[in-house]
Amino acid sequence: MSIIRYNRFGDIMKVAGIIVEYNPLHNGHLHHILETRKISKCDYLIAVMSGNFTQRGEVAMIDKFTRTKMALLNHVDLVIELPFVFSVQSADIFAYTSVAILNHLKVDEIYFGSESDNIDELYLLSDILDSVEYNNLVLKYSKEGNSYPTSSNLAVSDLTDTKAYSLPNNILGIHYIRAVKKLKSNIKVCSIKRIETNYFDEFTIGKSIQSATTIRKMIKNKKNIEEFVPENVFNLLKNRKIIDLNMFAKYLKYKIHSSTNEELKNIFNISEGFENRIKKVTDFSSVTDLISQLITKRYTNSKIRRSLIHILCNTQKKMINSFEIPYLRILGMNYNGQEYLNLIKKDLSIPLISKITDKKHPYLEMELRASKIYSMVSDVNVFKEEFKPLILMHFN
Repeated sequence: MSIIRYNRFGDIMKVAGIIVEYNPLHNGHLHHILETRKISKCDYLIAVMSGNFTQRGEVAMIDKFTRTKMALLNHVDLVIELPFVFSVQSADIFAYTSVAILNHLKVDEIYFGSESDNIDELYLLSDILDSVEYNNLVLKYSKEGNSYPTSSNLAVSDLTDTKAYSLPNNILGIHYIRAVKKLKSNIKVCSIKRIETNYFDEFTIGKSIQSATTIRKMIKNKKNIEEFVPENVFNLLKNRKIIDLNMFAKYLKYKIHSSTNEELKNIFNISEGFENRIKKVTDFSSVTDLISQLITKRYTNSKIRRSLIHILCNTQKKMINSFEIPYLRILGMNYNGQEYLNLIKKDLSIPLISKITDKKHPYLEMELRASKIYSMVSDVNVFKEEFKPLILMHFN
């Protein structure tokens, strides 16, 4: 049964949540935000956002504090950090931990972008992924040397005719649904159909919405993106250094060459003897080159990228002993978001962190380490930014 909550005016509160990266925030994201607010009629909109490294093993092109400002300037009320140890993960862990944060924050509904916009079909697929038949088929295809994503796709294809499972936003949506069920939460999961372009689409002439992948390529190639992002985002990106994984090539080369096989084996996400394959690469000109030498039928591009980021940040397996949420860390908010936190903070079951203190959780220590690494190639000292007051924006 849902708990009815009231704001300070005595009205029933409606709280919506979204899970984002904003790498960078573009017109498609703005559409998602505005549609979420319109459909949900929410009083408060909370975003859980990845930090300086993202789920598919990318380095965020701009730091998390700048991306927090992007969110707040575009109708998000409160931005909560998805810790590094939960962000650079497979889709199921990324989804579970993101939803768990929103569950702690007592949101009523989660809205995500999807290619199909058929929520009933996605709920059906979530049931399939939780079935014994599906898990047996995944095991069978994995034993044949396939990667987990390929094995999962083959298993779903054996059990249903739907094509929805092959699309990236649908997959995340399915995992959000599974997370809500696993948490035994009352959160309602809702989808908003992607419009104009899909996740991996190349540049589409005549469209004001382009994929984030395309926009990142345009920025890298010094092309004008003004038409495809909100004006405030365009201004935040002006004269900023754009970061990508290849900028860390020399640091990765040092880490790999100076580590033993056993040390690499102890890094999170390194398994099945993958450390031996990494050590066999004696030289590489870029991270892209390194990935091309490591990729196989079993090891996908995203899995390799995540593994390399964990090597770069020295994320050891023993550090991550739980995927339960230990704290809620605020990156930024407006006065509306501040009001909501004031209404619920005494009912929170885990600590709410608004500033870094001496007593830090190990996952927060890991966050600071990741920011130090990111700062080595960034045009701002992101590590120092971690200790500044949280971002508070007020709009008249």
